[in-house]
Amino acid sequence: MTELGELRKSYGEIAARGVEVVAVSVDPPEVSERLRRRLGLEIRFLSDANATLMDPLHIRHRGGRPGFLPPAEGAAGADIFLPTTFLLDGDGVIRWIYRPDTYRVRASPREVLAAIDAARSAR
Repeated sequence: MTELGELRKSYGEIAARGVEVVAVSVDPPEVSERLRRRLGLEIRFLSDANATLMDPLHIRHRGGRPGFLPPAEGAAGADIFLPTTFLLDGDGVIRWIYRPDTYRVRASPREVLAAIDAARSAR
């Protein structure tokens, strides 16, 4: 949620560069939609409720679920997604990846904007 809130502040700058933001969540679609509305986000959410993307995208944080989260969200020490950011071009080619080592670190909007600008100038 922190990352999404920060993203909201820079969404206009990102959209002005012709970039569509899509968030992928393990939450069911209705949960993501409530979050999207509550935060006033203009981005699209996709649901990966079965966590099928964790291994193909190398974004599994083994044993990373902290114990302070509500039990309804899984047991402490369960595998969770790393908060990874991918920048794809119009052909679906990955141009930039921000993949931290822990769930506590996220790409800043400034880093994302810099990556967009670098990818655009490289073309």
